Amino acid sequence: MANLRSLTEEGGFYSAREPFPFLILVFWKKISGLNYIPAFLSLAGFFYSLFLHLFLLLLRREAWGRNHYLLTFLSAFLPFSYGFPTAYFPETVALVFILLVFLTFRLEKLTDLLVFPALTLLAFFSSFTMFYLGFSFFVVFSGIRGARKQAQRTSVFYKKRNVPFIFLTSYLVFFFLSLFLISYFDFFGPSSLRYLFGEWLMESKLVFLPVLILGVGHILLKTEKELNTYTASIVAVILIAVSIFFIYRDLTKTEKEPWEVRSSGITKAYGQAALLKSDPIYLPKEFAYALYFSTHTKSFYHKTKEESPKSFLYVTGIWPQDVLLIQKTLLGKRGGRLAGLVPLGEDSILIQKSLSDRLKAYPALDFIGKKVYEVWEELPGITLYQMYLQKQQNYFGYPSFF
Repeated sequence: MANLRSLTEEGGFYSAREPFPFLILVFWKKISGLNYIPAFLSLAGFFYSLFLHLFLLLLRREAWGRNHYLLTFLSAFLPFSYGFPTAYFPETVALVFILLVFLTFRLEKLTDLLVFPALTLLAFFSSFTMFYLGFSFFVVFSGIRGARKQAQRTSVFYKKRNVPFIFLTSYLVFFFLSLFLISYFDFFGPSSLRYLFGEWLMESKLVFLPVLILGVGHILLKTEKELNTYTASIVAVILIAVSIFFIYRDLTKTEKEPWEVRSSGITKAYGQAALLKSDPIYLPKEFAYALYFSTHTKSFYHKTKEESPKSFLYVTGIWPQDVLLIQKTLLGKRGGRLAGLVPLGEDSILIQKSLSDRLKAYPALDFIGKKVYEVWEELPGITLYQMYLQKQQNYFGYPSFF
């Protein structure tokens, strides 16, 4: 959402993300005339629906029955996975193009030589991590299937040169070599492999259940005639309704998002002149996105080359009694408001770098100073992956503001 607003109003990206899916989103917003949130939700839902339909089409190429369509609805409204298309919008777009690669890969006509690389590039520019995983599945699946077909041929040439097997072996060598290089050069930052496999694990957990339901449902609909009856359709509709109920309850049980409450706190701090619009603020990534989208205030979610003494850092685990201790220690009996300290909610603050440096001189505030120092040290730096995304965004004609 932050990138959509930044692209629409300022003509550039707010964060390091693949540009292609968001350019589709901007185009959709312009032609539909929808506001930010409806435009994003509708397009994310469309691509997720397209992904589920294409996956079932991959399993069943012939005509679909009534319950095949209900099966995709049931998969789409699973309470555990419904948030995937919004939390992983670029990955959802990449999955659609990867499935199109699976469905169109023939290399029997001249047009196939154009379709295959075009879809591959679209998947690559949609999400690097999802393309890396999904295309690897495609190569392994196609390589094994092609190697078996080649091994069955009687030609002496094909017996001596199993081309699909050679291609599969070469790709696996490239895959493991690229993993080594990603780790060696810290492409995603420190512990790059842990980050990459963590992303794959989280994405796979959210996609696995819908895919499993489609796969098992396809097999059962093919073998069990009872599941193609109107009774089975009514049961499927009931299950879909129950899933929608749990999703609705999950979405409405919390009154406000935590970032929304903290964003209002920062807005009040601006109004009370506790901090200025020119003062840099370092926030967690999700908080920075929410603050920009709701108030159009730019902040940093990674370390920068120059750290201004006026910059503010977001720190959690600092309670009201800790704030009172800081004020009492530094202000003494005078009391009043301490410049450079902005309480946010019950357990978090914004603290200015110059003030955090002053805390080191007071032994009574040593535990607070250590916590602030740890938060600052844990703030991520700009990685090679983000620099690569920045160049890609510039290549598409949209500069980066992060």
